[in-house]
Amino acid sequence: MSTELLAPLDLAFWHLESDAHPMHLGALAVFAPVPGAGPERILELLGTRAAAIPRLRMSVRDVLLPVGGKAWTVDKDFDVHRHVERVVVPDADFMAGATRLAGELMERPLGRGLPPWRMYLIGGAADGPFAVLVKLHHALADGMRAVAIGAGIFDEIAAVTGARTTARGRTAVPPRSWLPDPREMAGMALGRLGEVGRALGVGASVVRAGRLDLWGPSPLTAPSSGTRRLATAHLDAGDLQRIRRAEGGTANDVLLAVVAGALRRWMTERGEPLPAADPRALVPVSRRRPGGTAASGNRLSAYLLGLPVLS
Repeated sequence: MSTELLAPLDLAFWHLESDAHPMHLGALAVFAPVPGAGPERILELLGTRAAAIPRLRMSVRDVLLPVGGKAWTVDKDFDVHRHVERVVVPDADFMAGATRLAGELMERPLGRGLPPWRMYLIGGAADGPFAVLVKLHHALADGMRAVAIGAGIFDEIAAVTGARTTARGRTAVPPRSWLPDPREMAGMALGRLGEVGRALGVGASVVRAGRLDLWGPSPLTAPSSGTRRLATAHLDAGDLQRIRRAEGGTANDVLLAVVAGALRRWMTERGEPLPAADPRALVPVSRRRPGGTAASGNRLSAYLLGLPVLS
C-alpha cells in the first residue's frame, strides 16, 4: 500500500487526542466456550487474521507537505505480537470482571509509533466464556470501517486474505516520500474541499452542543478525568423491532430513547438536579454507500439531537 495522506477529519481526530481524551473506539465481543480450543490457539488465530488485514499494518508519520499533515505508511517492522495480548480475569463473575478490565484498558491511549490498534483476549476459567476487546484509533476507522475490520478478523473468509492485497484489491507497493508537485497539490486541494467542509461541520456541531450555561452544575459538565468505566446491558433485538413497529421510527430511535431514559434515571438516583435544557447528543451517521465500507478514512457526518431527559 502506498503512502496516503490522512483525510481532514482523520487528521483532526489524530491531533485532538490527549491523555484525558483518548481518540479511539472499541468493541467488546463475548464468546461461549470453544471445545478443544485453548487460549493459545485463539490468540494465535486472532493475530494471524489481524496481520492479514493490510490497514492494520499501517502507522502514521509526519510529512513535509501539507504543513501539519500526516500520512499512513506501511510499518516495515510490523509485529502483530505487539498488538495482540492475553489478559486473565480473576473474578468469579466473568462479565463483571471483563467489563471492569475493558474499561481500564480503554483508558490507555494507543502508542503513536506503531499502527494505532490493540486487541486483547480476555479469559477467565479454562472452560468458561472469553471476550475479545478491539481498540482502533478513530483516525484509522469510523464505525462502519471498524465493522469491516472486525469481519476481517472474525470471519472464516478473512483467514485466507493475502497480506499484500489492499482493501481496494490493489497490490501493495513500497512506501514513498510524500512530496507532491504543483499539479498534484492543486488536484489534492480541490478533491479534499468537501472533506474539509464535513470536518468543519462536525466541529461546529460540537461547539453548538456546548450549552453549558443552560445545564448549571452537573456531572455532564464536569472536566474529564480520563477514567473510563464500561457497563453492559442485554437488549433483545426482537423486542427493539416490536417497539419500533408499534411506535414508529427506527431501531436507532428506540435505542436513543433508552439512552435518554437511562440518563434521567442515573441523574435522579444520584440526587442531581435535572438540567434546564435537554442535553444534546452528537449522533454519528455513516456516509458510506452500500458496498463501500472498504474505503479508508472516516466517512461520516452527524446529527445534533436533544435527548428528551426532561420529558
